[in-house]
Amino acid sequence: MTTHELIQKASCLTTSPNDLQSLSTHTSELVRAAVASNPNTNKITLLSLVGEKSNHVIEQLNKNESDFTDDSYEFTATKNSKLSIITTADAEFIISLRKNPKLNKHLSYVETDIDKQKDWINDYKKREARRTEFYFVIRCKNNERLGAIRAYDFKQGSFCWGSWIINPDSPRKTAIESAINIYEFGFNVLGFSQSHFDVRNNNSKVIDFHKRMGAKIISVNEVDTFFIMQKNYYVQSKADYKNFLITE
Repeated sequence: MTTHELIQKASCLTTSPNDLQSLSTHTSELVRAAVASNPNTNKITLLSLVGEKSNHVIEQLNKNESDFTDDSYEFTATKNSKLSIITTADAEFIISLRKNPKLNKHLSYVETDIDKQKDWINDYKKREARRTEFYFVIRCKNNERLGAIRAYDFKQGSFCWGSWIINPDSPRKTAIESAINIYEFGFNVLGFSQSHFDVRNNNSKVIDFHKRMGAKIISVNEVDTFFIMQKNYYVQSKADYKNFLITE
């Protein structure tokens, strides 16, 4: 089929979800943009286009009114923990973590009023619906809440992650598994090719953690150390963490 014919197929409301999924990986950005704009493209395929480097594809994706709305959405690639999309029912838990003096030293200030936290989550849900941000509660497989983590600041081909906070009573594996899960989600669900993030300079434990995982320091200022983790860096480091990963 010609590119023009493929664009027509990707735009057609009767094209099957499987065909739209296949077309979403086509080399032509015009074909991928047509998939992104099709209101019948399913949620999983739309999520896979979030990490696009093409402005045209992202523009069409942002116009697509097929919102991401699923309070039961979960993701995991690890044996002992998972990421569950946050809801207002998690507000009290988030406040309890952020009020903990052992945890909030390197975090930005947030209101500790539960109703205000619920308002913040409701406002966040608008960004989640547009697929521009994802905030998760970290849970063990029996659903006990262990912490929180967020993917945001989506740019062409790169996502930031942070708001990372873990209950000190959580199993030791929680930190590494939550990092693995957010990378797997960003790279393999959203389709990004890179992650960018920053860490306060005095948070040496977390800086060392990221370096061990393969992230590269790109700059340092008086306050923060700035990292990137390219997908290929992460893939190379996965062999060191295979014991944490679910194997098929």
